Amino acid sequence: MKRRDFIKLSGIGAGLALIPVTNLAVAETPKVSPTEPQASALGYVEQSPQAGSNCANCAQAKGDLAGEWVGCNIFPGKEVKAAGWCKVWSPRPQ
Repeated sequence: MKRRDFIKLSGIGAGLALIPVTNLAVAETPKVSPTEPQASALGYVEQSPQAGSNCANCAQAKGDLAGEWVGCNIFPGKEVKAAGWCKVWSPRPQ
């Protein structure tokens, strides 16, 4: 095997080794269900009953606030519906 061929094959092998790692990065984050005990206790709903108050503009929201689902400090490791609401809602600081 020539040196040039070895270098080409090494680059391809290294690229293929990264594919599984890349796929793990796009794994879907679990979503909070309104029927979960903690969510139910906090009155979490996926559609806010209060105009202008939703999970996307709550002080507890984190991550991409423009998405359909957002991270929440109240439910670590899970996402809540951006249009949702719960009793912990408080306005996001300006």
